[in-house]
Amino acid sequence: MERGKSRGVSPVIGVVLVVAIVVVLAATVGAYLVAFSDEQPTRAPQTAVVADYSERTTGNGQYLNLSFESGETLTRDRLSLAFSGARDSDGNAAPLTGDPLGTQAPTTIGSGVEISIHADHFDEVDTGAGEHLDLNEAAVRLIWDPKPSTESETYVVYRWPDPSRR
Repeated sequence: MERGKSRGVSPVIGVVLVVAIVVVLAATVGAYLVAFSDEQPTRAPQTAVVADYSERTTGNGQYLNLSFESGETLTRDRLSLAFSGARDSDGNAAPLTGDPLGTQAPTTIGSGVEISIHADHFDEVDTGAGEHLDLNEAAVRLIWDPKPSTESETYVVYRWPDPSRR
């Protein structure tokens, strides 16, 4: 019985082809990942906000002061307030209609800035008729938008009350 010289060639060619395919795939994936490495993921700014909540039910009613204590400087045009659950003294929903950020905050918001949210910022609360603002069931979110002119993800940089305390 005679053995040919090409007997070991077939497995060697198979191994070479598999290695070549793996190298091509690795190069393709590597090029794809390198293309996206220049784009850093957006992260929400880190800031410390302290809330001073008054539960009084006389005068204009309850209010909430948000004090920026420390952290990164924020720009006012990238921030917004989302308010829910505010009521007038009769229990009717009182939507936030004023802009506490726009009227009280400077263009750049950093340590020492304070925003006061009170009855004047809410529709349906007629303080002249003896009504007052009720924030017992209210929730506030301070929202940061990294690109305010386009549709993008937004980030909650502060939440009141702290969800862990409800």
